[in-house]
Amino acid sequence: MRQLLFLIFFSILFNSCTQHSDENGTEDPLWKLEEQVFKNGENIEIDEINESIQKATTMRLSWAYSPITIAIRIAGQQMISPEVKILAKSKSGNELITHAVIMIEKINLQDDSVNNQYYRIEMKLGGSIWQVVDIKKAWTCKSNRGHSEVSAEVCN
Repeated sequence: MRQLLFLIFFSILFNSCTQHSDENGTEDPLWKLEEQVFKNGENIEIDEINESIQKATTMRLSWAYSPITIAIRIAGQQMISPEVKILAKSKSGNELITHAVIMIEKINLQDDSVNNQYYRIEMKLGGSIWQVVDIKKAWTCKSNRGHSEVSAEVCN
């Protein structure tokens, strides 16, 4: 029952997250950072992640069937920041979602040098199994601790 509620919650979240424009037609600022994370972020190795997704689907673990829940596992479920934003959009171009991009933003991290952390996770559906295609991770530094733009450069 708990897994069913979890899956329902994240499917509702996915549906609401795919609508990344507000009533005024403006795009969420996190989508404006997507290109910076893609260009300036560090690559995260995906082979082990895809193996764990494959294994989880054979065990019928509910988290492995949704791009949102997979992305949350990749970015870390622990709330190390007071605010986490998750946005998702389909890149399939049709009603059946087979290609998705998820952006995760962790804001005001409880870290002495890193301020915000960003993940851009791209996934494709292969048969009935989601597979990660690409993961980029980037961050901004706290004041006087390094860069203020989205980058994978180390903060001071």
